[in-house]
Amino acid sequence: MSLLDKMSTAVLMENLREELTCFICLDYFTSPVTTECGHSFCLVCLLKNWEEHNTPLSCPECWRTLEVPHFQPNERLGRLAGIGKQLRSQVIQNEDEQSSYMRMLAASKVYSEDEQSLNSFSTQSHGINKGHLSNEAEENHKEKLQEILNVLHKRKKEVQSILTHEKERERLCKEETKNCKQVVVSEYMKMYQFLKEEEQLQLQLLDQEERENLKKLRNNEIHLTQQIRSLSKVIYQIESICQNSSKESLEGVREALERSKSLLQHCPETTTTELSLCRITGMREMLRKFSTDITLDPNTANAYLVLSSDLKSVKHGGMRQQLPDNPERFDQSATVLGVQIFTCGRHYWEVEVGNKTEWEVGICKDSVSRKGNLPKPPGDLYSLIGLKIGDDYSLWVSSPLKGQHVREPVKKVGVFLDYECGHIAFYNVVDESLIYSFPPAIFQGALRPIFSPCLPNEGTNTDPLTICALKSHI
Repeated sequence: MSLLDKMSTAVLMENLREELTCFICLDYFTSPVTTECGHSFCLVCLLKNWEEHNTPLSCPECWRTLEVPHFQPNERLGRLAGIGKQLRSQVIQNEDEQSSYMRMLAASKVYSEDEQSLNSFSTQSHGINKGHLSNEAEENHKEKLQEILNVLHKRKKEVQSILTHEKERERLCKEETKNCKQVVVSEYMKMYQFLKEEEQLQLQLLDQEERENLKKLRNNEIHLTQQIRSLSKVIYQIESICQNSSKESLEGVREALERSKSLLQHCPETTTTELSLCRITGMREMLRKFSTDITLDPNTANAYLVLSSDLKSVKHGGMRQQLPDNPERFDQSATVLGVQIFTCGRHYWEVEVGNKTEWEVGICKDSVSRKGNLPKPPGDLYSLIGLKIGDDYSLWVSSPLKGQHVREPVKKVGVFLDYECGHIAFYNVVDESLIYSFPPAIFQGALRPIFSPCLPNEGTNTDPLTICALKSHI
């Protein structure tokens, strides 16, 4: 390699080193992070810098004030720094080895030339002092050996320096890991505290609503009890009049009829009680960690159902399609299964319901009956049914069938399965609230997602059910 090439390589290596060097420790990046202003530092260096300075926190390089101590890990920069460091070490090592080799080669060449000169001179000049020439060659050889020793000592010193540096890095690695663990523990402690406070608020709200609902129920009980007494009194009076046909008794008929008429105008009513949505803070972020890509299985779809080309959406087409009546296809129920089969693990997916007036989503056994439209045995089907009649909207779960009225229609449903724990739950994605959680069960055999857009209902329920894409979010 020419001198010019070496100089160019040295300049490039130095430029690369500067780009991959932490502004604080002036060494290659270790676990680098990038601040809001775009500057990068070693994680430990940045945390120590912030510990040593009072608030407000600022960037150590541009001194820009940061609103919060926020930074993002920069793994790619860390990998580049590691590659740059190895490359620099390798280049230096190659240059030193080449230099040492050249020195040793030169010394060997000089020694060989001295030997040849000495032998040649001995054979040609017998009258010259051989001892004097031998001493001169020996001194020359010692000088060359000393040069080699100097190079070896220098290399040993470099190796020792790297060894010391590696031991320091080992110490820093342990310290950095310890600091990161402390940060993680601290952040989760804050999250635990926040969630605990949210839990207490939700429980207090439910307690308050329970007291209000109980008060309504007791007041209505008192009202109904009074109504029963009044009705009983009128009934007794009318029965007495009917048994006594005297003229005096008949005079009280008009009064009894008037009282009964006023009582009959007041129809008994049940009390409407309400509970707040069971909102779970951070629910969706937690559940989406178990996101599972669900697609529809066309081999199971009822002949009236139309599936989208990406197998993510299903609607009732209104006309029967010419499809083979294979054993796995539903022949009576407007139903289709998901392709995915679950025998273990945790799984979560979301279904866009939109403005449909009737729909059903959930989980069923893979062995669920596909023929006929008979009720499914308990344990074969865990589904959520949405039903809108007029302005009344209700949700039902099966099996066994249970219903509850809701204030607002559900637009998007989240379905969660924990196979090992025997847990299935449905969530209102928009409100981030729990709709229903089935009691724990013991699952045996394979489970599959199940979907039904239900019948069109004279054109009022033609919208599709759509499985939402979750991987591209978050």
